Amino acid sequence: MDAISPVLTDAFQLLRDDLYEHLSEAEFLATKVIEWSDEDVDAARILIPDLVLVIRGLLIEHQLTPHGTCCICTLEWPCPVVTRIHALVKDPEREFVALVRRAHADE
Repeated sequence: MDAISPVLTDAFQLLRDDLYEHLSEAEFLATKVIEWSDEDVDAARILIPDLVLVIRGLLIEHQLTPHGTCCICTLEWPCPVVTRIHALVKDPEREFVALVRRAHADE
């Protein structure tokens, strides 16, 4: 396989940097020190489902094939993308797990 051209490499780097910047902005807003306004809370209630949609989108693309491989990576399933998402989302030290536990406790 031919190497990726330097121009394409730069374009991929710019794309990745733009996504990282977008995520950093969301993270900054979530951790800002000042009190949250009602508008901030409303934005967070929209942002969380949006981020869940992104995660679901990745999981949908990396589905198991009848041959036991990932349909995108063609590696043995669960592929590294699925295992990494699982590790990050299900990490008991992170707030997402605590939030889900609290929600279930209130049922």
